[in-house]
Amino acid sequence: MKRVIRYINMATLALAGVIAIGCSNDDGDLAPVPDTANKVTLTTTINLGGDDQTRALTPEGVKTFSEGDQIAVIYTNTDSERVKAVSNAIAEGDITNGGKSAKITVTLINPVVGSVDYVYPAVMARDDGTLNYSALCMQDGTLASLASNLDCAKGTGELTGSEDDFELITSGKMANQLAVCEFIIKNKSGSVITGRIIDLTLSDGTNTYTVSRAATEGPIYVAVIPVTSDKTIDFVATDGSVGYYKSVSGKTLAAGDMLPVNLTMMQGNVIDLSQLTADCTAQNGDIMINKLVGNYKVSVAAGATVTLIDASINYETMPVLSGDFSGITCLGDATIIIRGTNFVKGLSSGYPGIFVPEGSTLTITGYGTLYALGHEYGAGIGSGKSNIADVMSCGNIIIQGGTIFGTGGIGAAGIGSGAGADGNPSYCGDITIKSSVTHVYANPGSSAEPIGSGNHSTCGTVMIEDSDKVTQY
Repeated sequence: MKRVIRYINMATLALAGVIAIGCSNDDGDLAPVPDTANKVTLTTTINLGGDDQTRALTPEGVKTFSEGDQIAVIYTNTDSERVKAVSNAIAEGDITNGGKSAKITVTLINPVVGSVDYVYPAVMARDDGTLNYSALCMQDGTLASLASNLDCAKGTGELTGSEDDFELITSGKMANQLAVCEFIIKNKSGSVITGRIIDLTLSDGTNTYTVSRAATEGPIYVAVIPVTSDKTIDFVATDGSVGYYKSVSGKTLAAGDMLPVNLTMMQGNVIDLSQLTADCTAQNGDIMINKLVGNYKVSVAAGATVTLIDASINYETMPVLSGDFSGITCLGDATIIIRGTNFVKGLSSGYPGIFVPEGSTLTITGYGTLYALGHEYGAGIGSGKSNIADVMSCGNIIIQGGTIFGTGGIGAAGIGSGAGADGNPSYCGDITIKSSVTHVYANPGSSAEPIGSGNHSTCGTVMIEDSDKVTQY
């Protein structure tokens, strides 16, 4: 069964290497078509490339059309807009050529002659025809779900004729847009541990993908945007009690590839916050658990991906912690995976719950829950009060998974910048909330925005891909 996520574009979004793209509207959300509109129903045949092998409907990875599939057709209308129409569901009798060809029927509203794009499956196309890469952010690691909902091909054609006699002409074969990796994971002693893994996160420095699943035997399948050999891919996995990590360089993942990948991963540390006796910095692959009970600074190393599992830092009333630092301080680019229910609060007045420095990016992912609370004048996730040099300016924030509660202190955003002081603003970089989140709840302090700027402060571009998944108080 295909899942369609609603998409509401809150800002202009460039596709330059960022997976910050939302999903298409459900058919039920489309505005009624005026009776005066020129409705043109067309039938044509589209074809898949013969060598493309990432559809993964079989263990061999053969890409074919399936009964019930729908195709997105992107065309230009009389308002000079690029818009999307979704075809009727493909019937069994529409499929020929061993599954490589399919007849589709689609209705266009007020079309004009010109170029046409078509995307399979339809859920992977946005309303303007760009690919819905945000659907890749959170995956379940199964072949069936990947094949039905994520793996996609794109083709081009031409709409010819006139208002009374249009014809949709397809040209060539649809080209696969993604690579699929089939992961077998081993520990450093060489034992296969794939069946124990419940979370696997991949990042190429630009795009982050998280697989969350129940422990089960067999490979973990992940669809990714093609990766060039000049990038480093970081992997972090956990079985719920142990974390693993690995970095790989010089590898290319090309569109249309279906690659078996054997990962031998090193074991990370488990940081029991209840047992800390000094400040700590979590490294790549580390897991943080339990409740912090001492006045210690908790940091995440630059470039690290760490996992929070039922962790609590200064959120509850006892013990009352204090210290001139945020609940979690990221020292550079960082990815935080959440599992279970987690609580984080700034430890002193003016400090945010989670802070990432200016020029860096924090990505929050996973299927858990995170409560992030700024101490007075600090944001829940973002920057702190503007008269505290260490936290007055924060970097970019990407939230792509989980249920997130961001609560700002006095004058601070729930997610964004802290409160301005003495005529100086606090600052936060760009904020992106992807359509792949479970839900985000943002509650500001007085005179602040729920997501964005604190009182007398500033923030970069705020991009919310699906407003139905965000509640701003």
